[in-house]
Amino acid sequence: MFFNILLLSITLIGLSLLGLALNILIKKDGKFPTYRVGHNSEMAKRGIKCVKQEEIRCHKASLKELEKECHGCQQLT
Repeated sequence: MFFNILLLSITLIGLSLLGLALNILIKKDGKFPTYRVGHNSEMAKRGIKCVKQEEIRCHKASLKELEKECHGCQQLT
């Protein structure tokens, strides 16, 4: 019983990885979609920004001594 479940699990994981690989190969650009907030153009269009960038913008007066670059997404504030 244990080996049947193990074999089924390995098979499902293998099929999932094969599907991901085929998805990358078949796509025009062959890249994963951008999920990071700072690099996603669709999120930028909707006004969604990086949390670190928002914190720096909101508390700019108290954060003058810190750098003005968001290290998480590398965007200037």
